[in-house]
Amino acid sequence: MSLTDSVAWALLPFDDEGELVSLAARCLGADGGLPLAADPAFLRRRWRAPGIAAIQGRDHDGRLVAAGAARPTTAVGGVTFCGLVDPAVRARGVGVHLLTWGLAEAARRHEPVTVETESLTAAAEALFAAQGLRQVFAEDVMRIDLAAGVPDPVWPVGTRLADWSAADAARFHRVYEAAFRERPGFPGRPAAEWIADVTEDDEFRPQWSVLATLADLGDAGFVTAAVDWIVQVGVAPAARGRGIGAALVTETLHRMRADGATHAWLDVNVDNSAVRLYRRLGFEHRGRRARYCFPVS
Repeated sequence: MSLTDSVAWALLPFDDEGELVSLAARCLGADGGLPLAADPAFLRRRWRAPGIAAIQGRDHDGRLVAAGAARPTTAVGGVTFCGLVDPAVRARGVGVHLLTWGLAEAARRHEPVTVETESLTAAAEALFAAQGLRQVFAEDVMRIDLAAGVPDPVWPVGTRLADWSAADAARFHRVYEAAFRERPGFPGRPAAEWIADVTEDDEFRPQWSVLATLADLGDAGFVTAAVDWIVQVGVAPAARGRGIGAALVTETLHRMRADGATHAWLDVNVDNSAVRLYRRLGFEHRGRRARYCFPVS
């Protein structure tokens, strides 16, 4: 056990899930970001799964005020580190201690490290930069209140819509590929894998997920949705500039609202010009999530 400005540290697993959820909720309330970041199931996968090394920081009353976890990144290799610092103990070197431990844990395993945050703050951004880490991914988290109503979708003449179904899932995937294949880092996932990823989410809602087909181009855009979330929106390059993206989003928001939803969230890459569209539709910025790595030498 060590002491860092009134915080006692110990290398212990997070056996008390409620403590971790409470700490994550306090951080989310102060910083914004991904609302799932305080969800027990989300935290369980990142903080309590097999192979994770964990560090806890507690104040004089024994309250959990800092937490860090380094987990194997099974998909691509390496170690992913995440940390939480209670707003009440910030600016005391606690975040520095957490990050130093996480980077050392990755070095001990002789693995490359990814530092993730679902609630990026200016202080965290400065800390990561001071350690030589480079941002490799960032998304703005946005929310819309559906109580005030939603603009009506405006479709090009002759547009046909199809809800998600097993028969049409491959068509959704083809538009997904057309929409995103030119982006850096596009994974090029096979249809079966992508479809399974969409449908295996218990909160996926096929009745809110829509494929748009244009009379002159064929299948042109899609949106997938889950409870409270616009999950993914894509428009084929040849169909861009015709309002398909806006129409797809508003169509889905209308369907969500008709089924009793009061709000909806989405993530959008900070380099994606669609953020202007979402603001125009009524979405508000609620934080940022990001990933950092050391530059490749």
